[in-house]
Amino acid sequence: MANSSQNAAAIVTTLRNAGAVLDSFVSYHRAIGFAHLFLIFDDPADPDLPRARAMPGVTAIAHDGALREAWRTLPSYPQYGATTGSEVMSRQLLNVEYAMSLARSRGYGWLLSIDADELFFTPDESVGEHFAAMTKTPVESVNYLNFEAVPERDGIDDFFREVDLFKPPVDLARLTPQMRQAVETVPQLRPAFFHFYNNGKAAVRLAADGLLPAGVHRFKHAMGAATALLSPRQFVLHYACCGFDTFWMKYVTLGRFADKWWGQHDIVAAIGTFHLEARNVVMQGREAALAFYRERVAMEDRNRVEELIQLGLLTCLNQPRKIIERTRRA
Repeated sequence: MANSSQNAAAIVTTLRNAGAVLDSFVSYHRAIGFAHLFLIFDDPADPDLPRARAMPGVTAIAHDGALREAWRTLPSYPQYGATTGSEVMSRQLLNVEYAMSLARSRGYGWLLSIDADELFFTPDESVGEHFAAMTKTPVESVNYLNFEAVPERDGIDDFFREVDLFKPPVDLARLTPQMRQAVETVPQLRPAFFHFYNNGKAAVRLAADGLLPAGVHRFKHAMGAATALLSPRQFVLHYACCGFDTFWMKYVTLGRFADKWWGQHDIVAAIGTFHLEARNVVMQGREAALAFYRERVAMEDRNRVEELIQLGLLTCLNQPRKIIERTRRA
């Protein structure tokens, strides 16, 4: 198969209601060198599904009876099968495992698991160069730190083309007093700097035997950790809740979810209070949610943005947007 080799990399994503950003997500990752994308649509009636099926380099799969039957054949199904109706991460994990088998059968060497609001960022080398270098090492999985996007207004359509501002992956234990004061007092940074996860994402070597998803961030062997490397030159850009409509749709779709994942893992302990605060405020209605969004997410004060950039708590990354604009014009 063309583009298939031990160095070629594919992406798996579980998505729903991607809308305007789907074309940017696909065109960007194809432009930087990913050989294929496996897009698994959580809603079989998703209006984006027919469009995705027509895209070159994409396998678009609906969450339907055939997919659920495929899940039953997977090693992780006994652990996650009973919660696929209530836990989106159970479906994501099984989708990753299923895509591993699909990608392996097509001859791809690596599979990256990210969400539809994320981009793989490799500023200094191509995807092909990166994974060729990784193939020469003994690692079974490559981990990538993440940046978290900061929207500067509430009206955003395609956040991949409209948002350049990010919180970088800083070590909170090593902040200067001035940086720590900013994290504690700036509404868009408190209480935990990132509003969502800060432990990155990962790619798995498909030739490695017995690897399974370890949550949505890592890979493992059934009996222990995978041999992994933290990449110092590649990252994941997380465009979390960029635009009020995206924020609103996310939490309306999630609904009244529990305080613990799988009834066991405390969300606040894992990622801070923002996720639950957002759930609660959306239940109060759109007006309250918009006020919350403008206070806690969007950062419209350009002077404050510049101060935080000078402190090293924000950074501008416009390379992905430029790549998307170039590919969309072609």
